[in-house]
Amino acid sequence: MDEVLAFARLHLDFYTAAYYTPLMRRIPARKDWNPAVGDCAGGHPFERTRHTAEGYGFLDEGWKPPEMIAREWALVERAMADAHEPGRFVTFPGYEWQGDGTWGDHNVIHRREGWLVETPDTLPELQRRLRCIEALAIPHHTGYVPGIRAPHWSEEDERLSPFAEVFSIHGCSETDEEWGGGLRRNFHMGPGEAGGTWQAALDAGLHIGAIASTDNWNNMPGCWGQGLAAVLAPRLTRDDLWEAFRSRRVYGVTGDRIELDFRCNGFPMGSILPYASERRIEIRVRGWDALDRVELLRDGRVIAMRHHPGSWRYPDPAQRVRWRLRLEAGWGPRESEFPLGNRHWQFALELGSGRFTGWSPCWTARGATPPRLAGKRAEFELVSVQSAIPNPFQTGVCLELESDVSAPLTLRANGIEWRTSLGEWIGGSRVLWNRAEVETLIREATGIDPGSLSRRDPVLFHFAHKIKAHRPVPEDGFTAVLTVVDREPLLGESHYRVRVEQRNGQRAWSSPIWVQPPETITCA
Repeated sequence: MDEVLAFARLHLDFYTAAYYTPLMRRIPARKDWNPAVGDCAGGHPFERTRHTAEGYGFLDEGWKPPEMIAREWALVERAMADAHEPGRFVTFPGYEWQGDGTWGDHNVIHRREGWLVETPDTLPELQRRLRCIEALAIPHHTGYVPGIRAPHWSEEDERLSPFAEVFSIHGCSETDEEWGGGLRRNFHMGPGEAGGTWQAALDAGLHIGAIASTDNWNNMPGCWGQGLAAVLAPRLTRDDLWEAFRSRRVYGVTGDRIELDFRCNGFPMGSILPYASERRIEIRVRGWDALDRVELLRDGRVIAMRHHPGSWRYPDPAQRVRWRLRLEAGWGPRESEFPLGNRHWQFALELGSGRFTGWSPCWTARGATPPRLAGKRAEFELVSVQSAIPNPFQTGVCLELESDVSAPLTLRANGIEWRTSLGEWIGGSRVLWNRAEVETLIREATGIDPGSLSRRDPVLFHFAHKIKAHRPVPEDGFTAVLTVVDREPLLGESHYRVRVEQRNGQRAWSSPIWVQPPETITCA
């Protein structure tokens, strides 16, 4: 846990390690059970197999014994307290509550150390206990079937659950349209259903915001592409973050740290406003890739959209602007082909003119280092994992730089050297690989001369670890502004929210802003 927290502080502002309270008990298959039965052609639902029962069975989840929870929770609290550093890296102690599995999983977050793990089987009892302390209960992977590890929204208390999870490694819980991937990754818990989605919670009248979060399956905190929570707070302290949590000034991103400012009549996301006949909505977005669209929704329906690809152009040759560029590294042979383990990458980039100004991680494995930016030079390390499960086998980083189109650039990494310019690079992405390295691998591992292969170049490429240098995007491409004035009469309380998608598929969801209806005047 100390190792995980030390890595988390390299690229996250705040972190909660949600302690897992269930104990998994293995239920083995009977030794005399013969799964080799049935015939698909005979109408049996299973195809004939040749397996024996040995090694088969399933896991039964239940509460850990109280003494185990007490012992482990003390370790969790101590680790979180030791890692907490206001202004630099803020931690909150937390745990995953599942109850008896019929109330929807919730991640319980405490404002500080000193409170116990609550283990009631029902959500109403959990809520009763949490009201006595400073805690939140965040609905987790909500888009599954309600009552089977997903919530019944009628049972939720928006004071304890001011926001819910809209995206995680499980997939997207926004709606049941499966826009954004749906809930398809967990064999047992999927697929998703409409009643548990975040939109269903909003339709039910709950004032509930949105975050994303990884549901960290293999100790990679903040794994890119699995969900991150963004918070709008004046300072990086527990008190300021907690106040933002309670006020729903939060939003979710899939991986890229898309900056999203969304206001209605000057009030930020999460606000509940009195009735106004005119609602002026302002949206400002700053992504880490070319933006595709920015959507404004009212009560779940898109009422305005900025389709961005056709609205910007590359700068003039002499114009000095900010750029954002993405480098990904990974791919390579399967474990069954050449079990090489994790791949360590050392990158060095050098500009002919201009300077590096910032960065954002796209890390999927521990071991990466924050880029060292020094004017025209950037250096960093990445680690890609050979196995693609559960994390992607490629990892990356986004760099921000300030330069003109003609600026030459040199990239060096693991024996690869590429010389280009921004002007050449914006024509499209490039894939870089080290042919000599693969030839040496095949010669040493098999004793075969690579020149004797039937399809030499394709085979070499298949086994090569690769770098993808994505097309650089200028500031016009990764920023957008959308202003909408809505004068349509409101018959009841309405909510506005924002959805953003980049061209690389990375997304963001704002928490809503609610506007109350006009007061009804009755005469006796």
